[in-house]
Amino acid sequence: MPTGEHYGAVLLQDALRNAAEKCGKEAKFFSGAERLSFAEIDAASERLARRLVEQQIRPGDRVILGLPNSSAFITACFAIWKARAVVVALDPAIRSANLQGILERTEPAALICTNAFAARVREMPTVLGFFKTIFLDDVPAGSPERPALVESLAQAISTAQAATALPTGAHADDLASITFTSGSTGVPKGVMHTHAGILACASYTLNFLQLSPSDVMVVPLPLHHILAFRRYLTAFLAQCSVLIAPDIFVALAHFPKLHPTGLVMVPAACNMLIDNFAAFFRQNGGSLRYLEIGSEPMSPERLAALQNILPNTKILLTYGLTEGRVGYLKAGPNGVYNRVPSSNDGLDVHVIDGEGNRVDAGQTGEILLNGSGLLKGYWGDTQEALDKIKNEGFRTGDMGLMESNGDVQLMGRIDDILKVGGHKINPREVEAVLQRHPAIAEAVLVGLADPKRIMEAKLHALIVLRTETTPSSEELIEHCRKHLEPYKVPTTFHVRTSFPKTSVGKIQRHLVAEDAKRILAQQESSAGSRKD
Repeated sequence: MPTGEHYGAVLLQDALRNAAEKCGKEAKFFSGAERLSFAEIDAASERLARRLVEQQIRPGDRVILGLPNSSAFITACFAIWKARAVVVALDPAIRSANLQGILERTEPAALICTNAFAARVREMPTVLGFFKTIFLDDVPAGSPERPALVESLAQAISTAQAATALPTGAHADDLASITFTSGSTGVPKGVMHTHAGILACASYTLNFLQLSPSDVMVVPLPLHHILAFRRYLTAFLAQCSVLIAPDIFVALAHFPKLHPTGLVMVPAACNMLIDNFAAFFRQNGGSLRYLEIGSEPMSPERLAALQNILPNTKILLTYGLTEGRVGYLKAGPNGVYNRVPSSNDGLDVHVIDGEGNRVDAGQTGEILLNGSGLLKGYWGDTQEALDKIKNEGFRTGDMGLMESNGDVQLMGRIDDILKVGGHKINPREVEAVLQRHPAIAEAVLVGLADPKRIMEAKLHALIVLRTETTPSSEELIEHCRKHLEPYKVPTTFHVRTSFPKTSVGKIQRHLVAEDAKRILAQQESSAGSRKD
């Protein structure tokens, strides 16, 4: 395979054009009632790309996507790339403060979105001047109230722009997308990926999963999320069929007819599958040869329950970042999938100390990535920062333990490590133990200052129950003591009905910590009132 080429594709639009040529009129893309061929998506994106160029969208311009899962989302992505512009796909429900900040930083030239998304943007007069054109998913044709720069997305997709030439001269290292992190603990960061970087991720997944045109991949996750974004592009590169659904419930209706061979999920959906849809999957999941789980870890007990439901399906846990693909995890001696293999097909995984030197076996440090499929940098980075990632690799912010065979054991986020009583505690270790209790579905460990003792913190566990019966604190403490050192055992347990999560089911730990602080403050206030 020539340098920079992935299955005949140098640019992302090459993957679509190749799929359109190879698969003809066969319906390969499914979303709701939509059944489209790659050729139809290719033609539709060509028309929209020409319309973008007519509206003065130029190479390098940023185009905001605020659309739900649909063929329009996919069509718009490829149209933007054909116009040599940059996709900035956002959660349609993004917080207004984050949305305005992203628009002000990226200065987008076009907006392709729902009416509701556009209505929110209109409330931000400081950013409206950036847009040369706005395409809405539902604009009545001929509406006299319609502003001059606003037009129908459906009309742009269906109307030929034959006289408009698309720009030439695109390169594999051109910027293709900017994906903004959730911004849960600060200002969202814009992760920049090139065509070559995204294709490297897709090629790796294609090879690992051994995908072929006969496969049927189901992606029931929001397409603005990096995991779903990468998987649909992998499907186009592999020329396999793909079902895009907003969630697992919608996807289930297609199982009996599509007979999917692959499914991408997050732990929250897996838990629903285990607890509520076991019978359905035993009856309709026999065609699945693999199931990918991303975003968050799962306990060995839950994985065993899932494997029992799908005995012939290979269950795979991923380790990846918005900043780049990494790989599929291996299980450690305790059955927890928390090892990154040393052999990683074009990507080197190292552990480094604070000085940037590689650590020896048995030592911990920060995980460093170097190789293919990584980000170009963050939007707004200096050239020096971009060169540093290119030359030295990407520091993930994850803690790892280097093992003697070269594999790396994941130890959690460096920022998540709790310091209590002179000890460093990895909350994920304690949470995994708590989730092994039959009554606990989810757990989050936080360290909070003890108001009775200045400068000393205590461990608080917030838990979501799986059963109607609440275990006593004494029972949970005894359970933890069987598996943990004494200093890692929580002192207090707080039952919650649920945890705040992102659109793909990832627990928002900072919000859980704020919840714990409120609980503690209320308890102290109540205790003070009783004393009075």
